[in-house]
Amino acid sequence: MMIRNALDHGVLIDIEVSNNLITAILPATGGFHSGDVDAEGDEVLPGLWDEHVHIRSWAQMRTRANLLPADDSDAVVEILRKHPSDGSEPIVGHGLRWALWKNPPLMSALDAVSTTRPVVAFSMDVHSVWINSVAAREFDVIDIAGDSGILREHDAFRILTRMSDIDDDLMDALIAEAFTAAKAQGIVGITSFEMESLSDWDRRIGKGIDLITVRASLYPERIHEAFDRGLRTGDSVGGRVEMGFLKVITDGSINTRTAYMHAPYTGEDTIGVLNTSETELERLVRESSRNGVTAALHAIGDKANTIVIDTFEKVGVAGRIEHAQMVLPDDVQRMAKLGLTASIQPAHAVDDRDVAERLWGERVSYAYPMKSFLDAGVKLVLGSDAPVAALDPWHTIEMATARTADGRPAWHPEEALTRSQAIAASARSTIDVGQPADLILVGPDAEIRSATQ
Repeated sequence: MMIRNALDHGVLIDIEVSNNLITAILPATGGFHSGDVDAEGDEVLPGLWDEHVHIRSWAQMRTRANLLPADDSDAVVEILRKHPSDGSEPIVGHGLRWALWKNPPLMSALDAVSTTRPVVAFSMDVHSVWINSVAAREFDVIDIAGDSGILREHDAFRILTRMSDIDDDLMDALIAEAFTAAKAQGIVGITSFEMESLSDWDRRIGKGIDLITVRASLYPERIHEAFDRGLRTGDSVGGRVEMGFLKVITDGSINTRTAYMHAPYTGEDTIGVLNTSETELERLVRESSRNGVTAALHAIGDKANTIVIDTFEKVGVAGRIEHAQMVLPDDVQRMAKLGLTASIQPAHAVDDRDVAERLWGERVSYAYPMKSFLDAGVKLVLGSDAPVAALDPWHTIEMATARTADGRPAWHPEEALTRSQAIAASARSTIDVGQPADLILVGPDAEIRSATQ
């Protein structure tokens, strides 16, 4: 087949496609034949990837209360009270940003939403969750939650897992809907970092849920599923699902004050937490490497990133750092030397700018790097971290280039990417002969359509 009259960097071209590969690129002839796709002068781009998605959580969060506009506990209570519900299920919201509140959260405040149903409010980074007394009793965490009702890190992840434990058919239907929405925005693939099993993907493959390509990653508790099947990173699991990465959460997040730092947070005595010991981290990366699975290590604080880079250097393998939000300049150079990939989410730099200024102070001069990675020769890939930010590649690209989401000037504009750089970091292919033909067309009104389906 031929894709006719497509605009590539200001030039109209025709693209010949065979067996889902680009086989020729020619100057546009202006002609059109039966069976061809007429791009009608629309811009042609490689299909986009979101390199960091928690797909179960995103599929569910799309139906939950949006707490991002709330700037104090009263606003959270008001949003949750108004959120539509069936009267029996837990009341759930997402997008909590309590790190900037003047008054600390209290469990009793959420009891004002309901004293008969669990109320669960996930932070925007999902590294903490605020619950009411009903939820504390139901989840058996009264002693842990205390007066605040705040659970952090592994305790929060357990609540997240419990909340996603819904009927498989319902969950699969929600994921299918999320895939449809993603496809409509030009997404051809995602890397999933959900806390689930390969058997979940076996089931979805059997149902034909294969609208986009998925790289399904596993956490340490389940990584032996891949080892036992002999699956290496990139191998086919079945359908359009590929084996992804070993995901290890090394530290926490800035909003929860658990990102692991070399020096304390501004005005506080905490340096955050290390969720996985250095010894265990090295063991996991070595074992994974021996079995052909690449490690993708979550690291946000500057000390966590140093430890992760040290680990890759000790083991002698390349891999990915997920988030890489605060990396010492010398460590950026080490990443380049070791061939590491920075998997970052540009929306975080914009969403976190106020809390970063408050909690990291002058250290923000080397926080949320993007351009610095490219300049140093570090491979850069972009994602959303949905549900922390929307699974929307165009929002990701805009945040990478604008570094602001409101009327304020760009935050550290020296780290902004060009549009071409952001698109390249959001795709796994290029428009060249021999490359995959997962191409999309972008119209003048930002209308997205597939060029090959």
